[in-house]
Amino acid sequence: MKKALTMFIAVIMLVSLFTACGQGGGGGSSGKIVVEFWGHVNEAWNNSHRDMIAKFNASQDRIEVRATFFPYDDFEAKIQTSLMSGGAGADLYEIWGGWGLDFVESGALSEVPADLIADLLNDCYEPVLGAFQGGGKYYGVPVEFNNEYGGMLVNKPQFERLGIPYPTTWDQIIDVARRTTVRRGDIYEMRGLDFTTDDTLTTTFLSMILSKGGQYWVNGKFNLTSPEAVEALQILVDYVAVDRLCNTDSATSAQGEEIDGAHFLGRDEAMMVPRGPWVIALLDEEYGKEYGVDFDFIKFPFYGSIPVFPAETGWSMCVPKDSKVAEAAWEYVRFFLRPENLIQHNINCAQLPPRKSVAANPQLARELPYMEPLLDILQYGKFIGPFNTDVLKISLRNVYVSLAERDGTFASVAEALAVLERQLNTDLRLN
Repeated sequence: MKKALTMFIAVIMLVSLFTACGQGGGGGSSGKIVVEFWGHVNEAWNNSHRDMIAKFNASQDRIEVRATFFPYDDFEAKIQTSLMSGGAGADLYEIWGGWGLDFVESGALSEVPADLIADLLNDCYEPVLGAFQGGGKYYGVPVEFNNEYGGMLVNKPQFERLGIPYPTTWDQIIDVARRTTVRRGDIYEMRGLDFTTDDTLTTTFLSMILSKGGQYWVNGKFNLTSPEAVEALQILVDYVAVDRLCNTDSATSAQGEEIDGAHFLGRDEAMMVPRGPWVIALLDEEYGKEYGVDFDFIKFPFYGSIPVFPAETGWSMCVPKDSKVAEAAWEYVRFFLRPENLIQHNINCAQLPPRKSVAANPQLARELPYMEPLLDILQYGKFIGPFNTDVLKISLRNVYVSLAERDGTFASVAEALAVLERQLNTDLRLN
């Protein structure tokens, strides 16, 4: 979700809202069926959507798609009002996958047509559809593969200055991090490995469990007291509390500050930062850093012998159940998701493709070379689970910080995980 926030441009004015919203009527002045599409403000994404809509509108004379983009901070509330409360809204939404869980459960969405979902099930990676599944049916379709695991930013000038080759194994990463961390007391001049931001900490911890053969989700509940889970969290705690490869600044910075490992690398204060590829735009826009010159993006390996990582369902399209022009809306979605169209949108928006056929297209790696380390591991992605991931990330972060800072709340990692397991299963009503 933060990928969208990075590119958020506050000065863009909200475009005028059309009065003929699909749930209230689908007829336009031209006599065409009007499909109202809602998304959030993001300059690159909005331009890509406008191009796709223009291409579709010009391709036939029956349907006209119109787009409205809302500031991100207002967008979820607008969707909640229109989908959950029956207010006036759109015929087609681009929404974050995590929101889809509530919308599917509420019955607010129309089912994906059988031919479209059959095509996608044959060509899509597992995580991209997970949040929109309910009762064996699907209620949304993906436009991207949201991945926060498997890639790592590296400080290229520092590696070259020290004559250190890029690490390729977990042990090599930790060795380099130990050798390159520089601090004066509690002040870090160079963080060897900064991994404690919410997204990275959560996906790394869960992937470590899975790659060692454990499971964190069993019979519809969290299982965080397994030997694999205790081992994984103990190691991550020791990287900060014992090895001091970084501190907890990335975990504890105020939400509005958005300070994490990518920012530290942008300031030349970090050597290696496991992170999703969306932060590459941040390094360019906020720090003037150039990919291939000031930093590289390399593979972040798996901890254990099993290649597997958790991924949330990312940005997706859905059609409300009450839309009067649902058939026309799904026709546009079919057009959008054609591989020859989707690849251009993914390139325009710097997204990993949700479709295997698109990810295999050499054009993607040519135009987005920094994606290459991730393209051959997408097959190992597993849907993170049918739960509110924000609750998981915040709860895990709080436990982790307490352990890493040794504040005395918990006697051991095992005790902390037992408390976390009970808390999550209670807060998310999984008992």
